[in-house]
Amino acid sequence: MSHWADTVMAEWRRYREPRDPTARTTGFSDALRGLLPKLGLSSAMDEQAVRRAWGGLVGPFIASQSEPDRIRGGMLYVRVHQSSVRFELERVWKAEIESKLAAEFGADKIRSVKFFS
Repeated sequence: MSHWADTVMAEWRRYREPRDPTARTTGFSDALRGLLPKLGLSSAMDEQAVRRAWGGLVGPFIASQSEPDRIRGGMLYVRVHQSSVRFELERVWKAEIESKLAAEFGADKIRSVKFFS
């Protein structure tokens, strides 16, 4: 369309469209980031990010003995394979793991960790 026709159509619709077509589009990742919370699936993406980062946050031994299970209401539930390791995690490492998670993902996403067998 010519500039004159665009102007007439914009006045008729009472809306002026952006001239640049890329201004009306978004990338797939941006669209997905906006859509997931509306569908209630943003926590699933957070859980996957925690699973990917778990080994780097806790080290190879703890990562081999445990795995993040789910995030509910700011609480990260971690499945531990042995009760002796769970006891050690709760008594010695919990505060350090929580601070690393808060630094990596934000204190508003994960406020606490609960270990279970």
